[in-house]
Amino acid sequence: MSPALNCSPPLPNAPRPLSLRARFLLWFYRHIVKARLAKPMELAKVQTLLTRLDRWLGGGGRGFNREHISARGVAADWIGVDAIKSGRVILYLHGGGFMFRTPRLHARLAARLCLTLGARTLMPHYRLAPGHPLPAAHEDCFAAYRWLLEQGQDPARIIVIGDSAGGLLTLATLQRIRDAGLPLPACAVMFSPGTCIDSIRRLDARATADDPMIGAGALELLQRVVVAEVAAHDPGVSPCAGSLHGLPPLLLQAGSTECLLHQSQIAVAQARNAGTHAELQVWPQMPHVWQAVDWLPEAQDALACVGEFVERHSHQPASTSCSPTSAAHEART
Repeated sequence: MSPALNCSPPLPNAPRPLSLRARFLLWFYRHIVKARLAKPMELAKVQTLLTRLDRWLGGGGRGFNREHISARGVAADWIGVDAIKSGRVILYLHGGGFMFRTPRLHARLAARLCLTLGARTLMPHYRLAPGHPLPAAHEDCFAAYRWLLEQGQDPARIIVIGDSAGGLLTLATLQRIRDAGLPLPACAVMFSPGTCIDSIRRLDARATADDPMIGAGALELLQRVVVAEVAAHDPGVSPCAGSLHGLPPLLLQAGSTECLLHQSQIAVAQARNAGTHAELQVWPQMPHVWQAVDWLPEAQDALACVGEFVERHSHQPASTSCSPTSAAHEART
């Protein structure tokens, strides 16, 4: 298992021993993945790389079941584990830079969250850019939440979770729920999220220097294909361009060397200033969305912390807990 860290005021850059598996993953990301994402790339080449990663990190489909459905016209998967008989539901909004899907990796992460939270997961396959520019993805995610309510799901037992681009969609979906006057979910969790389109637009290659996974080429592709096509200050697209007041409790997890760490810091500061409960856990040296790598001890610890957070902010206890010596720091901005 990974070393124990106190959930106290942050020391995100303090040297900490990593698990051997984390050391291997960081080496692989830096020398294999990031090396390919450092130069300018086109969509097809990135899709090929992500397909290979999906096969390697996603593994097989054993241990959980999947049902393909339509949620208000949005293609989606119900993902569950036979042993779970709970009424809790996760709305999982996957990442992929708004342009890609890694179905094996995200389905396995969703299944692990089902076990952690005693839930089943609805994962919508929202429309992707560039064929469907933002806010098409926002609209589909909101439609999936409305579908859950129409199916009689108790909003107090719904948790919205998203990673990377799906983290931005998580915040945006919460805003749309609030603005529509619909009942809010119990809480929300974001892994290595984006939150502010304007801030993403202003990043340059220097921002990726310490990131173990995201290269300058990948950042440039996101900016060129997705970000350049939308208004940076449109609150209907960029959550931090709007109000974060009146949202349910938020948990954000990010690695200390991620180029998107500042996205979490921006959102947490803005949420707290608006009176919304928000927690930020900064994990030393962890790569982008490390929670998805199921054989990584630090990923197991991170999901345990998600379980502890959900237990505190929903009416139904989670199946795991995060002790005071959990491997995370809570950053108080």
